[in-house]
Amino acid sequence: MYRIAIVDDDYMVRESTKAVIERNFKEENFQVECFSTFSQLQSELSQELFTVYILDIELPDGNGLELAKEIRKIQERAYIVFLTAYEKYALSGYEVRAFHYIIKENMEKKLVQTMRQICREIGIHVKGQYLVKRAGVFEKVALREICYIYKEQKNSIFVTLQGKKANRESLKEVAGKLPKEQFVMAERGYIVNLLHVERLEKGMLTMDNGDLIKVGRGHNREIMQKMSEYMERGWR
Repeated sequence: MYRIAIVDDDYMVRESTKAVIERNFKEENFQVECFSTFSQLQSELSQELFTVYILDIELPDGNGLELAKEIRKIQERAYIVFLTAYEKYALSGYEVRAFHYIIKENMEKKLVQTMRQICREIGIHVKGQYLVKRAGVFEKVALREICYIYKEQKNSIFVTLQGKKANRESLKEVAGKLPKEQFVMAERGYIVNLLHVERLEKGMLTMDNGDLIKVGRGHNREIMQKMSEYMERGWR
C-alpha cells in the first residue's frame, strides 16, 4: 500500500484534498493521512515514511520548504508536491526537487493530473503477481515490486523492493511466466523489470535501487527498443 501525507493548517483544504484523491483513485487503494503542522509530520517521520507528500508552504510552526528539506534528508525518491495559495514560492520548489507545484484555487484538476503521473512513475497500475516457491513455502510477489531476477545455480533470486527472495525455479522457467513487455533479458543470467530501470549507458543498466547490471552484447538493441516501447505505453 502506498501512503500519502497531506500537511496543511486549514482543515477544509486537508479534507478536500483527501477527498479528491480518494474519489479519483479508488482502485489504487492509497492510504491518506492528514497533518496540520510541521511538527506533527516530523514526529511521524521517525516512525513511518510516505511515498507522496502534499505540503502547504506556510504552516503555523514552520515552513513547508524546510519540511521538504527534512524529508529529502531521509528520502531521496519521495514525491513532494506543494499545494499553496502563493505563486511566489514556485521557484523555491526546485531546491528540494519538488515533483509539482499546485495553486490551491481550482486545484482538483491539476492534483488529479499530478497523482496520475506519479502513479505511472511508481508503476501502481502494473498488475499481476508471481508465486515464488522455496522449501515448501509459497509467497506471492507483486510484479511491480520485482526489480530484477538473477540465476543462482539451478535456482533464481528475485531482487524486490523488500529484499531478496530465493525461488526454486530456473531462470528459463521464470522468464516463460513473466509478461514479455515488462521483463527483458539483460544477459544470460539476468532478467530486469523495465519499471525499475533508471538508465542504459555504455552497455550498463542502472536500476532505481542503485544496482548496476551489465547488458550482454546480443541484448542491447532489444532492451533499447523495449524501453522505448514501455515509455510510450506508460505516458499515453
